[in-house]
Amino acid sequence: MNYKARTYLLFTTISAPLLCAFAAGFGPTRTLEYPRDLIGLVFCTMFGLLAEAMAVDFRVGAVRQARSSLAFLPFLSALTLFPTLQALSVIATVSAVSQFALRRAQLLKGLFNVAQGTIAGLAASLIFAVVGGFDLRDWSLAAAFLPVAGTFFLVNMLLTSVAVARLTEGSTLDAFLQIVGPGGANLRYDLFASSLALVPVLLYNEHGFVGVVLIITPLLLVRYSYLSLHQLIEQNKDLLRALIRAIETRDPYTSGHSVRVATLAVAIAQDLGLPKRKQNYVEIAALLHDIGKIDSVYANVLSKPFDLDDEERRLIQTHAARGAEILQAMSSVPRDVVLSVKHHHERFDGLGYPDGLRDYSIPLPARIIMLCDSIDAMLSDRPYRKALSIEDVRAEIQRCSGTQFDPAIVRVVLEKNTLERAVSLIGADVGLGSLKLATWA
Repeated sequence: MNYKARTYLLFTTISAPLLCAFAAGFGPTRTLEYPRDLIGLVFCTMFGLLAEAMAVDFRVGAVRQARSSLAFLPFLSALTLFPTLQALSVIATVSAVSQFALRRAQLLKGLFNVAQGTIAGLAASLIFAVVGGFDLRDWSLAAAFLPVAGTFFLVNMLLTSVAVARLTEGSTLDAFLQIVGPGGANLRYDLFASSLALVPVLLYNEHGFVGVVLIITPLLLVRYSYLSLHQLIEQNKDLLRALIRAIETRDPYTSGHSVRVATLAVAIAQDLGLPKRKQNYVEIAALLHDIGKIDSVYANVLSKPFDLDDEERRLIQTHAARGAEILQAMSSVPRDVVLSVKHHHERFDGLGYPDGLRDYSIPLPARIIMLCDSIDAMLSDRPYRKALSIEDVRAEIQRCSGTQFDPAIVRVVLEKNTLERAVSLIGADVGLGSLKLATWA
């Protein structure tokens, strides 16, 4: 971890309790009812811990760096049911147990995650006081819930954006735009889902903690089913990566190539604003783009990384179509992935292979992989040359824009510094797995 990142994480960690001590008195206040409210606080904490235990980790490329948890439901409920300090105690307790007991996070990163959740909760609680606090009922409470939830998510995302920017030495704005998603999709989802937290609030006012149990328990059961499915998907991806590594052991100069290509391809897909489903197709196709080389017919050619004769060159050019044939025989592989693997060596000017497709008749994932494949080759050492610098690679893809590469994709990569961001993820494990890029989402 670099100096700037460490300083920011430490500053945020120290600031959290000071801000709470100073500003908590400006939050909504009411007299607690015992034992009713004590039981309510305990149940909110328990459900928060259960939600964190069932949180889902997501990957971007090869790096695990995002976490999805339903803990925001009891957090937001607590912020609109209890005074500021009591509500923040729920958030801090759940976050601390999650970071240090469930996640085994590094000390500073774990403390930062606790601090950012607490600061976001404090800001949301202050907004709740401004819009009316505990005097609100029914429809007025529902109307006030949106700015409360929005403040919670926005502050959390902003704090995390700065942390990611410091860790990757990138732009805070770029990190923030990635976190909120294309067109703010992640934030919109968070706000939409947060409306579920309003139901236990209304039920609590009528039925006490029993109302919280009635609404949150089914949600956690649904979450458990989703978690099981997601874990199965991740296990399949891990097996896929293991297979790719086994294939690449046949060529020492391409070790890790497919994973690097997939990391860059997903980064480009995100910057292009592709929906999550398309991003998944891009990632899978990028991981599998060289699977045709597993055929033993290519063994001798792969042992000669350069100076191929015409016959050997024609043979190696069949690997894309061979890979598509292998994948087509697997009913679970989407057709989009098969076509992307088959056409990942097509050029934008129509001079590629195997079918000589041109411009937008080439599947979009294949156009992305063509660029990523070339970039990784340029950034890798070869027996006949050293790896090019990022500046040289930027100049080369600009030169080949419109001929070898899709100019629209090249433009996005250059304008959004996609290349630099992906290289930083590939080249240095910055430990983003213990930061929550879409925290409590």
